[in-house]
Order: sequence, then C-alpha cells, then structure tokens
Amino acid sequence: MRGKGKGQAPGAPAPQKNQIIISWRTCTRLMVSIFVLYLCVTCWRPIASLIWHMVSAAAPLFLGFAIAYVVNILMMRYEKWYFPHSTRALVKKTRRAVCLIGAIATLLGAVVVLLLIIIPQLVNAITVITKKVPALLTSLSNNPEIMGMLPETIQDAIHELDYNKLITGIMNFLTNGATPTDSTFAAVAGKNLTGMIGSFSSVFMTALLGFIFSIYILTGKEKLKGQFQRLAGAYFGESWLSKSGPVLVVANECFHNYIVGQVTEAIIIGVLCAAGMWLLRLPYAAMVGTVVGFTALIPVFGCYLGAAVGALMCLAVSPWKAVIFLIFIFVLQQLEGNLIYPRVVGTSLGLPGIWVLAAVTVGGGIGGIAGMLFSVPLAATIYKLIGINVHRRETEGIGRTAADMVGRIKDEESE
Repeated sequence: MRGKGKGQAPGAPAPQKNQIIISWRTCTRLMVSIFVLYLCVTCWRPIASLIWHMVSAAAPLFLGFAIAYVVNILMMRYEKWYFPHSTRALVKKTRRAVCLIGAIATLLGAVVVLLLIIIPQLVNAITVITKKVPALLTSLSNNPEIMGMLPETIQDAIHELDYNKLITGIMNFLTNGATPTDSTFAAVAGKNLTGMIGSFSSVFMTALLGFIFSIYILTGKEKLKGQFQRLAGAYFGESWLSKSGPVLVVANECFHNYIVGQVTEAIIIGVLCAAGMWLLRLPYAAMVGTVVGFTALIPVFGCYLGAAVGALMCLAVSPWKAVIFLIFIFVLQQLEGNLIYPRVVGTSLGLPGIWVLAAVTVGGGIGGIAGMLFSVPLAATIYKLIGINVHRRETEGIGRTAADMVGRIKDEESE
C-alpha cells in the first residue's frame, strides 16, 4: 500500500498522476506579470516616452560603440603592420596607443580633406544655381517642343511660376528655415541663431562624449570582453554563452565585411567619377565625385542619389553637360555593378539581391539613410544564421523536405 505524501493532511485525497499543483510562488509571478502587462497597455504613452528619454540619454554610449567598431577595423589593420613579430617590451606597450592614434588621425584627416574639397565648390554651385537655374527653367518653359509634350494644365502651372522667387525661397528655407510673417527680423534672427547654437551644442557634446567613450572601449576591449563573458556565464549560464557566441561571431563577420567592402568600393567609384568628369571637362568634378562616392555607401538607391546631385550641378552650367554626365554615370554604374562590386565586395555578405532590396526598403522606411546602412549587414546576419540553422536541422534529419518525405512514404507502401 502506497504511503501518504509528505506534508499531506490526514484524510486528504492523494494527488492523482499528471495532476497540476500550482504553488503560491507561481500564482504571485502570474499576478505580477498580468499587472505589468496591464500597466504597459494602459500607460503605453508615458512608458514609451520614458524609454525614448532613456535611449536619448544613452545616445553618446551607442555612438561610442559605433565609433569604436569602425575605428577598431582600421586599428587592427595597423596593429598587424606595427612590428608584429617584435618581442621588445616597448613595442608591445606602445602598439595599442600608436595604432589607435594612427587610426583616429587617418579618419579625421579623411573627413577634413573631404570638407575642404566639398565646401568651396558647394558654395560656388549654390551661387551658380541661384543665378542660372531660373533663366534655364524659363527658357525651357518657353520652348514649344518641350512644352508640347506636357498636358495643358501642367503647362499653365509652369507658366505661372516665378522661378527667381521659387529658387530664392528654397535657398532661404534651407539656410534659415521657415520664417514666421508676424515677427520682426531681429526676433527671427535671434530665434534662429539661438536654435542653431543649441542644436550645434547638443550634437557637439554627443559626438564628443561618444568619441571619448569609444577611446575607453578601444583601450580596454580585451578586458571588457572578458567581463562580459564572465557576467553572461554567471547570470545566464554557460549554455547561453555557448549559443550566443557563434551568433556574435557571424554578426561581426557580416558587419566587418560590409563596412570594409562598401568603403573600398565608395573610394574607387568616387575617384573614377572625379577622374572621368575631369577628362570630359565637366564642372565640379571633385565635389560630384565625392558626393557619388559617399552615396555609394547606400546600397541600391545610392547611385541614383549621386547621379541626381551631379546632374543638377552640371545642369546649372549647361544642359548638354548634364546629358554628358548622365551618359557617363550610366556607363560608370554598369562598370561598377558588373566588375568593381563583384571583385571588391564579392559574395562576402552572402545576401541575394532581392533581400538586399527588401532590407534597404524596410530600413529606409524605419530609420532613413542610417536605416539603409544598418539594415543590409543586419539582414545578412539573419540570413546567414537561418542558413546555418537550416543546414544543422537537415543534417540531423529534422528539416526533411516534402519531396524526401513523399519518397519515403512511397518506399514504405511499396514494401
């Protein structure tokens, strides 16, 4: 005869097999979870505002991680060149500092050179646009052959436009912002100046704190990695650490290959664009080449943005030069897509073109240009991890295809 369970009251029915026993601890957790879910549903706006403020406050930290990741790519390359086989104590102690300073100096120097190239030609281009584009648009609107291809409603709207006022208004909006009509010039100027100073100070402090934080990360990245592994192993267990390790390795590989490949391709396409425009005697070769190279960092849509900016700059000088530029950039993009990109970037990401387009579309809709840049390596990481998991399941016999299952059923029926 089976004895009574420990702690069971006399006369109480014995617990049946498969009977679910709910403890007070389980009930408490369930009630707390329901209460937290109720607060999230009813107080979503304050909670979302609090989360957004916390993320905004931590913006320098996120920026510091991003800067550290990019600088680390160049710093690791310099560490391979800085006396890699030397056993001298002085070389070992100074390797990290020298390579870090060299990487930061290289990136800052590149930014300064680009600004020195772009800013003077940008000022000149704006001056040319404000002077020549209205006259060019007026001459095009008076051309009967061109206007004959448009509907009459659009023709009437074009003839009613004051191009000088339109261009001046656009330039004033870009430089000063929207100006209220019921304010004095001094009040408006003071408000705009105060807003500009406040915005610049906020951006500058965020960038400065992020830069300082990135230096701390890079100087002690091995120690931080060890601390992270210890914390993860202590609080989440060694099994979680063994599962998350390969995921981080794949993500790092995808982001590293994407950054190196895209930057290398952008430099090549920018130099080729500037050199080709210089040979063809097209205006603003250095500035347009820099813009085309910069927009080449954006997958799929970047080439069209660069071509539009270059065509507008050339159009301000001569319509024929704009046509020549469009033909040249079309040939250059074909060369880049069929020869340069496969050799420079290759299949390092391993992401098919349709998923690149989908990632850029979704990322651009969520985060603009930054979303486009971030979405492609993230999609490549997810794509590669899913491929690894599917291969593992197929190897273990879990992910059999429908054809294999049908063939197996037919074999069993024939037997």
